[in-house]
Amino acid sequence: MPPASPQPTPGARRGRPSRRPEIFAAALRLFRERGFHATSIKDIGAEAGVTGTALYAHFETKQELLAEAIRAGATRLGAGMREALAAEAPTAEQALANAVRGYVEAVLDDPDMNACYVLESRNLDPAAAQPLRGSERRLRKVWAERLLAVRPELSADEARAMVQMAIFSIVALCLHHSRIERGALVDLATSFVLGALARPASQPTT
Repeated sequence: MPPASPQPTPGARRGRPSRRPEIFAAALRLFRERGFHATSIKDIGAEAGVTGTALYAHFETKQELLAEAIRAGATRLGAGMREALAAEAPTAEQALANAVRGYVEAVLDDPDMNACYVLESRNLDPAAAQPLRGSERRLRKVWAERLLAVRPELSADEARAMVQMAIFSIVALCLHHSRIERGALVDLATSFVLGALARPASQPTT
């Protein structure tokens, strides 16, 4: 799946290529490396090689950049998960594996965007965040249902907590560049998360 690109700016000067994609990509890199609050509009402009009025012609505020990044991340993750959930699964274990692998692959398709989506959503203005919360809840509900089919001894609250931990462990892949080949990294991350989800915790010794 190719990286999503922001839409062209309607007011861009005719005959000049838009710098919007470069600005968007620069913002994602910096949000991933430094965090939203530690990144300024000037930082983003310098990273993209765009300064002053040229930058504000494309994005008026840092919050606008964040909202667009999170919308794009949600769209990509949703598309990846729908494909994974539609895959044939003869057993409950395979259905859970499909969900985990689909999420891992979607996250690794664009680490900058998806790290921003998961880690920086809390910094969105409430009006921009509200439409995204429903899709996020649905995604976690599907994960939890598939986990409970494999681990029926879990409570619904335990399943949701484990899904949350699994999602953050996958997103941790976005925070540092890995030298592992992508296919091998997908296999490794999928195996790690499935091992944590599907294996009952060891009982304390007395």
